[in-house]
Amino acid sequence: MKRCDIQSNISSNAFFYIKKKIAANSKEDARKLKKLFDEKKFEARSFSDSALDVQSFDWQCLERDRNWWWQLQALPFLNWYSNSYFFQTESERKKYFKICMDAIYQWVEKAKNNKASPLSWHDHAAAFRVRNIANWFVFCCSVDSSLWEPKDLDCISSLIYEHLDWIQDDKHYTRYTNHGFDQAMIVLTISLFFDCDSFEKYRVKNRERLISEVKVAFTEEGVHKENSPGYQKMMLGRLKLLKDFSLLNEQSVSDLANRYIERAQKFLEVLTLPSGFLPTIGDTQDEDIGLYSAIQEDECLVYDYTSSGYFVCKGNSKKIGEYFLLVKCVHDSNYHRHDDDLMVYLWCNGNVVLSDNGLFSHNEKDQARIFLRSPLAHCVPFVKGKPERDMSKLSKSPLLSLDKTNKKIYGESWSHGEKITRIVDFSCLDNGSLVIYDESEAEQIYSNFCFGESASLKVLKRDFARLDFNNLRCDMFFPLMNSASIFQSFNDNIASSCIISKKYSEKVDGIRLLLSSSKGKNKVDINLRRE
Repeated sequence: MKRCDIQSNISSNAFFYIKKKIAANSKEDARKLKKLFDEKKFEARSFSDSALDVQSFDWQCLERDRNWWWQLQALPFLNWYSNSYFFQTESERKKYFKICMDAIYQWVEKAKNNKASPLSWHDHAAAFRVRNIANWFVFCCSVDSSLWEPKDLDCISSLIYEHLDWIQDDKHYTRYTNHGFDQAMIVLTISLFFDCDSFEKYRVKNRERLISEVKVAFTEEGVHKENSPGYQKMMLGRLKLLKDFSLLNEQSVSDLANRYIERAQKFLEVLTLPSGFLPTIGDTQDEDIGLYSAIQEDECLVYDYTSSGYFVCKGNSKKIGEYFLLVKCVHDSNYHRHDDDLMVYLWCNGNVVLSDNGLFSHNEKDQARIFLRSPLAHCVPFVKGKPERDMSKLSKSPLLSLDKTNKKIYGESWSHGEKITRIVDFSCLDNGSLVIYDESEAEQIYSNFCFGESASLKVLKRDFARLDFNNLRCDMFFPLMNSASIFQSFNDNIASSCIISKKYSEKVDGIRLLLSSSKGKNKVDINLRRE
């Protein structure tokens, strides 16, 4: 079908949408834009500034982390231009508009067809890039339609169509992941910007995709399936973005989002620590703000999300202060998967006691990342062998259930090929006691425990360990073990390592306790006391 003149076919709904979405008064984006365009310094999240001239950059020579390239390939300065428009002088607006166009032409010449340009056609980066191009284009048309030269319009039109065609192809669409969710949402949004028939095919296909993505991404309890509180928060934000489709007269998607938002928001509140932050589980980073709700003294709140693979208990007692217990056993998505079936996470009196040791990076070949996704970086039982990360290859799906009467959690996992069970007795948690029972069909079973950054090992014996935290003591008794080993640094042998990564690309040495039993059974009594 013949392509249309996109400038003359921008819908009135698109102008209304952009006006609502872009306030154009961000001082922060004005600062980043001027730093890049005037000082030639690019500021990316979680990285130090990089010298970069977008008008002459070759789009391949810099040695940088994948995440850095992922951010740059989306052309974020287009957003910065629109978001800071009212902080620019008239001369700056014209100057910066020209630099934006020069940067786009440079990307077309040096990156678009260059396989050596890192992540130039990454599924997520490409979607964000076309979103940024389209939003910037409609915004600029709304504030000054005289800015455009015919060749510039041809360039923008070609890029929008080319990106939409690329994502339209199923081999570039990452179905049933947060990437696929964003791809469908972005293409549907852009297709609704223009009142012409050539965009109808994008509307039809990506409306269907997006509706399917929403229904698959969340359980009926509102739990996002990609394995971490950080993604729960991010995807709740995406659900809220879907409400904006009503601005484009796409009510079916907006109505669907409203069905899930309340439940997803409630689960995010459940996941939030008494400190107000999210626990660093899966790919969640430290100090990610959650949805805080106060816990009263002597209160114990139990949240049964076991049908979605989670259990949470929060409370506040005189003996140990505020506490938070989470048990997780679920494999509903292969995406961002950690080997954390049957994991226990425990926070108490301001300390991470039993931890998940973090993200570090998305470079899956990095030894630190390999360690942090493994069972060794989680408080889990396991047996020898490589855990299965493809849920289609599991002999059985993991299970989690709550015994409300006896206050016990029962979980089963087949991630290592053999059945492993864990029972967590939290009946006396408010008094500082937690008991964990692990069992396997294999003779040799291991119980791995990682501790938060404030932990200090004071005593280690064959059947006993004592750790001190800030204003908290933790005693652990393990009478059935054959051996107890402590690891406190990172080295070439992952099996004897321990690190914690609270921030992207940062890591510190941690403390890890590995218990081994040849009887196929482990029992660990944990006693907490405020100091």
